[in-house]
Order: sequence, then structure tokens, then C-alpha cells
Amino acid sequence: MSQAKAAPVGWVQLPGGYTIRWQRGEPVAHVLRDQQTDNHGMASVVASIPVSPSGWTDLAEIRQVGQRWLRGQQQQRGA
Repeated sequence: MSQAKAAPVGWVQLPGGYTIRWQRGEPVAHVLRDQQTDNHGMASVVASIPVSPSGWTDLAEIRQVGQRWLRGQQQQRGA
């Protein structure tokens, strides 16, 4: 009996102590507080970012999604 293979997960750390976690096929990327690279910190989710459910193509794309979110947060605080 074979087990289903888990979809890959991408992790990118951002300035300000945030980590973006995006699992291929999920409709959202998760913003986590602190620098993390495992699923044990999923309790520290501070936001979810809608993304294409087809998944990311590379870590640069995950970084871009996170940086756009971070800029939006900074603009909201400055407004």
C-alpha cells in the first residue's frame, strides 16, 4: 500500500521577523511570526495571502508574494 506523497513546501524569511510558508496546491500562503522552517510554528500564523492554487514556481515567487504583503502592512501602518 503506497502513501500519498505530500506536496512540497516553500519557506522564505522576510525582514521584520516574518516567514512565508506556501505549500504547493494550497490557495493561500501563510505569514508566520519569527524565522521558521517547520510546521510546528503554524500556531503563529498572523495572516494568509491568497495565491494561485496551481502553486509556486520557485522561491523567488514566494519571496515576491511576501514582500508585497509586507509593503501593504507598512502602508496600512503609515496611513
